[in-house]
Amino acid sequence: MQQQGPAIFELLHQEYGDKLAIFLNNRAATNILLERFEDAIKDADVALILNPRYARAYIRRSSAFEKTERTEEALRDVKKALELEPSNANIRKSAIRLQKIEDERLEKLKEETMSKLKDLGNSLLGNFGMSLDNFNTVQDPKTGSYSISFNQGK
Repeated sequence: MQQQGPAIFELLHQEYGDKLAIFLNNRAATNILLERFEDAIKDADVALILNPRYARAYIRRSSAFEKTERTEEALRDVKKALELEPSNANIRKSAIRLQKIEDERLEKLKEETMSKLKDLGNSLLGNFGMSLDNFNTVQDPKTGSYSISFNQGK
């Protein structure tokens, strides 16, 4: 017996792909309004499988990603939508806004990581009666490299 699942899907895709993508994207919008963000993401995923050039589905999925605080993914989708519709001012504004949010998130993550690394360094150096405060770093503006010096007085 021959499997017909993939053949049926291909037929539906060819005949109704764009219409199904619109339907699923509209359902994703409803799911966002109902705060069912994961369902909205799944609907937009399928809409994009059916029509990978459907900018509105990228925007819808971006919105759902943003609502779930997944700004990296939201930014990726809005950038893809902007590639598809480069003259769309609303998409451009969303891209700028999400880029700012993502930059702030990355900066906060960097600060948290550096703080944890400093705590780790201090816990290790504490065994020798030192801390990271005993060291100075100076960046060479020409090469970008750092030199580290030890200050016993601190």
